[in-house]
Amino acid sequence: MSHTIDHLHRGGKTTVSVLAAMLALAASAAGDATFALRVASYNVRCGTKETDSTNNWDNRKADLVNLVKSIAPDVIGFQEVDPGHMSYLKSNLPEYEIFGKHREANNTLRATPVGYLKSKFIMLYSGTFWLSTTPDVQGSRDLGDGYVSTCPETCSWAVLCSVETGCRFCIMSTHLDHVNAELRRRNMGVLLSKVQPLLDAGLPIIVVGDMNALETEDAILDATAVMQDSFLYSKTAPTGSWRTFNAFSWKSSEVSNAEALADYTAAQRSANTATLGKRIDYIFTSHGTEVESFATRNDARPGKQYYPSDHYPVVADLAISCENNFYSGKVKVEIDRSIPHTAHGRYVLTSGAKLVDDRNLEFVLPKWVERAAVEDGEIVIYTRPEPMRLVFR
Repeated sequence: MSHTIDHLHRGGKTTVSVLAAMLALAASAAGDATFALRVASYNVRCGTKETDSTNNWDNRKADLVNLVKSIAPDVIGFQEVDPGHMSYLKSNLPEYEIFGKHREANNTLRATPVGYLKSKFIMLYSGTFWLSTTPDVQGSRDLGDGYVSTCPETCSWAVLCSVETGCRFCIMSTHLDHVNAELRRRNMGVLLSKVQPLLDAGLPIIVVGDMNALETEDAILDATAVMQDSFLYSKTAPTGSWRTFNAFSWKSSEVSNAEALADYTAAQRSANTATLGKRIDYIFTSHGTEVESFATRNDARPGKQYYPSDHYPVVADLAISCENNFYSGKVKVEIDRSIPHTAHGRYVLTSGAKLVDDRNLEFVLPKWVERAAVEDGEIVIYTRPEPMRLVFR
């Protein structure tokens, strides 16, 4: 994995825009048992033109982005992100790296991208796979035994490393079939086949998404056989509305999470969707992850009886276990922008990185850099003297 450092200043200290150098694998961090993480999932509703034009993307996109900003997740999984949506989210949430392939073979229509705060994480690995029998084939839908997904369904994922602690975890964002329960079960089976090896290796996993399934459906039961439904594992009572799918249907008052949990069993909740609404958006976590809180954010658009999307975002505050989970590989620091170097100079690349040494860094140096090193917790490069120039008159 290569990270480019693009701000260099001679002598003075500055923070670089790409924080590959800030792995902070100090010995003191190794004693931390967990680190805090706010994670969210949000189906933003694809670009379909709505009957009520007030709910069309262009009229609600600013309110949607402002809601994401108010939630302030560290990582977020989006669903139903069309190419135009992707451009808007990237432009208006610049503090996040947002990535994920679109579902069709020509790279169009919906994606399930992951977003993470650039200041807090380094992306070690990432990708997108399809919830089919050929998960590496873009646009694939076959699920075996004659079953074919209604649409190509994707899962975008990343293994992230915490800048503060060096701990790793995997975040996955997905969307299951919207028509058929058996297709959803098979979609989930493909996803779990990818999850299980990571669980076996002890890597903390977070799977978020619009599952289009109630909690008693097979797809969800299969997921909760190996992971936690963070809603049900929250240490504090979940807040916000029970329903996560609002269908752009305004309600002045909602059945709350607390009410639904108090008055109904799981079977009753699934049977009474006409009263309660549908909870179909989930945040699953690997066992050992502590769920400090959970919320369904049923915020209305400011001053309007409308919602930013036909789904509500769901949010969980987690404590991720760091036990035996520190990043021990090499992060490549690539220095590829020239700086004035008319004389031998010392340049500080980072500020506040607090690196112990360069054991986790692999430097890629241009010819004009003599060497790079970690000094006083900072990455420093030394440029070579400019070669002698002869001018004949």
